[in-house]
Amino acid sequence: MEKIAILIDSASDIDLDLAKKLNVYFLPLYVNLDSEYFKDREEISPDQFYDWIRKHNSLPKTSTASPADAIKKYEEIKADGYNKVIAISLSSKFSSTYNLMNMAKIDGLESYVFDSANLSMAEGFFAIYAQKLIDEGYSFNEIINKLEEKKNDSKVFFTIDSFKYIVEGGRVPRSFGKIGDALSIKPIITVNPIEGVFKLYKMARGEKKLLKELRHLAEKEIDNVKDYYIFLCHGGYEEGMDKLENKLSDIIANAKDYLKIQISPTLGANTGPGLYGFGLFKLD
Repeated sequence: MEKIAILIDSASDIDLDLAKKLNVYFLPLYVNLDSEYFKDREEISPDQFYDWIRKHNSLPKTSTASPADAIKKYEEIKADGYNKVIAISLSSKFSSTYNLMNMAKIDGLESYVFDSANLSMAEGFFAIYAQKLIDEGYSFNEIINKLEEKKNDSKVFFTIDSFKYIVEGGRVPRSFGKIGDALSIKPIITVNPIEGVFKLYKMARGEKKLLKELRHLAEKEIDNVKDYYIFLCHGGYEEGMDKLENKLSDIIANAKDYLKIQISPTLGANTGPGLYGFGLFKLD
């Protein structure tokens, strides 16, 4: 008989409490502050992390989990009585976590690593969806196929206060930063699910216009979509997320599931404080 576990990394923005509630396993990535490594969310909270960035005005380093961490997690899953695991990773273009999960093998535990080609809760929603499929009695292979079919249906859109961190981290071309700083405009950034990389979607001058654009974008994404999950996120800027929540209140009210999250330290190291946005997972 199949007994299937779900493993998610901390870049999914599924926090420890939600992971426990969902009954999914959690693999923390690492953030390096002052030459000391901390396990994402387990040893450093998002609030502590963003306070550190503001104080030091510098870009922290991040790293994936170690091979020993991954093996230990798989051993824990097997010891809990599971014989199969679906590991969901952030985009392989952003991190070596996907490769790490693939290399970590133990006898008696069949594994499949799903490259979400995304991050934040746009990755995390795959874990929520997969656990739902397990509860509904789908087989290991059926769940894998359904996840692959949904790769283009999970989206995240966010804005940032400054291009400084995302440019320094090498995630977007430096020309983006020069344009944004020169014109004092705010970007809307997404992740291209085909390539698994950041994409500049649009720019807006001023927060009022930015919120209007985000509203139009959400409306466009759910057009002719019956059921969906939605999340709002922030990275050290809860006020921005609250403004967006007000702007999207009716869209949120019609969602099958709604989550509010703070971006994890390992993601925040690449975007800096001042981020907020939303994401959708289309169920039908």
